[in-house]
Amino acid sequence: MREIKTLPSDEATQKITELIQNLQNAENLPNENLIKFRVEKFVNDVLDYCHREDFPETLIYSAVDLLNKNFADEIADSDTGITAPISEIKQDDVSFKFAVSNVNSAGVASDSDFDSIKPKLNLYRKVVSL
Repeated sequence: MREIKTLPSDEATQKITELIQNLQNAENLPNENLIKFRVEKFVNDVLDYCHREDFPETLIYSAVDLLNKNFADEIADSDTGITAPISEIKQDDVSFKFAVSNVNSAGVASDSDFDSIKPKLNLYRKVVSL
Protein backbone atom coordinates (compact mmCIF):
# COMPACT_ATOMS: atom_id res chain seq x y z
CA MET A 1 0.00 0.00 0.00
CA ARG A 2 1.22 3.45 -0.92
CA GLU A 3 2.06 5.87 1.88
CA ILE A 4 0.23 9.18 1.69
CA LYS A 5 2.38 12.25 2.34
CA THR A 6 0.45 14.81 4.33
CA LEU A 7 0.89 18.31 5.70
CA PRO A 8 -0.62 20.09 8.71
CA SER A 9 -3.49 22.33 7.57
CA ASP A 10 -1.64 25.60 8.27
CA GLU A 11 1.35 24.43 6.23
CA ALA A 12 -0.93 23.37 3.35
CA THR A 13 -2.67 26.75 3.46
CA GLN A 14 0.64 28.58 3.32
CA LYS A 15 1.96 26.48 0.44
CA ILE A 16 -1.24 26.85 -1.62
CA THR A 17 -1.31 30.62 -1.01
CA GLU A 18 2.31 31.01 -2.10
CA LEU A 19 1.76 28.99 -5.28
CA ILE A 20 -1.32 31.04 -6.20
CA GLN A 21 0.56 34.30 -5.64
CA ASN A 22 3.52 33.07 -7.70
CA LEU A 23 1.38 31.89 -10.62
CA GLN A 24 -0.91 34.91 -10.96
CA ASN A 25 -0.12 38.42 -12.17
CA ALA A 26 -0.10 40.79 -9.24
CA GLU A 27 -2.72 43.08 -10.82
CA ASN A 28 -5.10 40.15 -11.41
CA LEU A 29 -5.02 38.88 -7.85
CA PRO A 30 -7.68 39.79 -5.32
CA ASN A 31 -6.45 41.19 -2.03
CA GLU A 32 -4.31 38.96 0.15
CA ASN A 33 -6.97 38.53 2.84
CA LEU A 34 -9.46 37.16 0.29
CA ILE A 35 -6.88 34.72 -1.06
CA LYS A 36 -6.06 33.51 2.44
CA PHE A 37 -9.76 33.15 3.31
CA ARG A 38 -10.51 31.12 0.17
CA VAL A 39 -7.48 28.87 0.67
CA GLU A 40 -8.30 28.24 4.33
CA LYS A 41 -11.90 27.49 3.42
CA PHE A 42 -10.83 25.05 0.72
CA VAL A 43 -8.37 23.27 3.03
CA ASN A 44 -10.98 23.00 5.79
CA ASP A 45 -13.63 21.78 3.34
CA VAL A 46 -11.26 19.06 2.14
CA LEU A 47 -10.38 18.03 5.69
CA ASP A 48 -14.06 17.88 6.64
CA TYR A 49 -15.06 15.96 3.52
CA CYS A 50 -12.19 13.50 3.84
CA HIS A 51 -12.53 13.12 7.65
CA ARG A 52 -8.84 13.96 8.08
CA GLU A 53 -6.69 16.04 10.42
CA ASP A 54 -3.89 16.36 7.84
CA PHE A 55 -3.94 17.58 4.23
CA PRO A 56 -2.78 15.17 1.48
CA GLU A 57 0.20 16.82 -0.22
CA THR A 58 -0.85 15.80 -3.74
CA LEU A 59 -4.06 17.82 -3.36
CA ILE A 60 -2.00 21.03 -3.20
CA TYR A 61 -1.96 21.16 -7.00
CA SER A 62 -5.69 20.46 -7.28
CA ALA A 63 -6.31 23.31 -4.85
CA VAL A 64 -4.14 25.73 -6.80
CA ASP A 65 -5.80 24.80 -10.11
CA LEU A 66 -9.30 25.13 -8.68
CA LEU A 67 -8.70 28.41 -6.86
CA ASN A 68 -6.85 29.96 -9.82
CA LYS A 69 -9.82 29.01 -12.00
CA ASN A 70 -12.21 30.66 -9.52
CA PHE A 71 -10.14 33.86 -9.44
CA ALA A 72 -9.91 33.92 -13.25
CA ASP A 73 -13.68 33.37 -13.56
CA GLU A 74 -14.35 36.25 -11.18
CA ILE A 75 -12.07 38.53 -13.19
CA ALA A 76 -13.77 37.50 -16.44
CA ASP A 77 -17.22 38.03 -14.89
CA SER A 78 -16.26 41.50 -13.68
CA ASP A 79 -14.91 42.38 -17.14
CA THR A 80 -18.13 41.29 -18.87
CA GLY A 81 -20.49 42.59 -16.19
CA ILE A 82 -21.95 39.16 -15.42
CA THR A 83 -22.80 39.08 -11.74
CA ALA A 84 -25.52 36.45 -11.38
CA PRO A 85 -26.88 33.30 -12.95
CA ILE A 86 -29.35 33.56 -15.84
CA SER A 87 -32.68 34.84 -14.57
CA GLU A 88 -34.74 34.68 -17.75
CA ILE A 89 -34.65 33.10 -21.22
CA LYS A 90 -36.83 34.43 -24.05
CA GLN A 91 -37.33 33.23 -27.57
CA ASP A 92 -40.15 34.60 -29.69
CA ASP A 93 -43.28 34.46 -27.51
CA VAL A 94 -41.93 31.84 -25.06
CA SER A 95 -40.30 32.97 -21.83
CA PHE A 96 -38.85 31.08 -18.85
CA LYS A 97 -38.10 32.88 -15.58
CA PHE A 98 -35.93 31.39 -12.86
CA ALA A 99 -35.90 32.25 -9.16
CA VAL A 100 -32.36 33.55 -8.77
CA SER A 101 -32.82 36.68 -6.69
CA ASN A 102 -31.46 34.96 -3.59
CA VAL A 103 -28.68 33.00 -5.28
CA ASN A 104 -25.06 33.91 -4.63
CA SER A 105 -23.31 33.02 -7.88
CA ALA A 106 -19.88 32.81 -6.24
CA GLY A 107 -21.16 30.20 -3.79
CA VAL A 108 -22.83 28.20 -6.54
CA ALA A 109 -19.67 28.19 -8.64
CA SER A 110 -17.40 27.20 -5.76
CA ASP A 111 -19.75 24.39 -4.71
CA SER A 112 -19.90 22.95 -8.22
CA ASP A 113 -16.12 23.28 -8.56
CA PHE A 114 -15.63 21.42 -5.28
CA ASP A 115 -18.03 18.72 -6.47
CA SER A 116 -15.94 18.33 -9.63
CA ILE A 117 -12.92 17.17 -7.62
CA LYS A 118 -14.77 14.80 -5.27
CA PRO A 119 -13.60 11.71 -7.19
CA LYS A 120 -10.02 12.79 -6.45
CA LEU A 121 -10.86 13.61 -2.84
CA ASN A 122 -12.41 10.18 -2.40
CA LEU A 123 -8.94 8.66 -2.83
CA TYR A 124 -7.96 10.28 0.50
CA ARG A 125 -11.27 9.99 2.32
CA LYS A 126 -11.25 8.02 5.55
CA VAL A 127 -14.13 5.74 6.46
CA VAL A 128 -16.10 6.91 9.47
CA SER A 129 -18.46 4.69 11.41
CA LEU A 130 -21.20 6.20 13.51
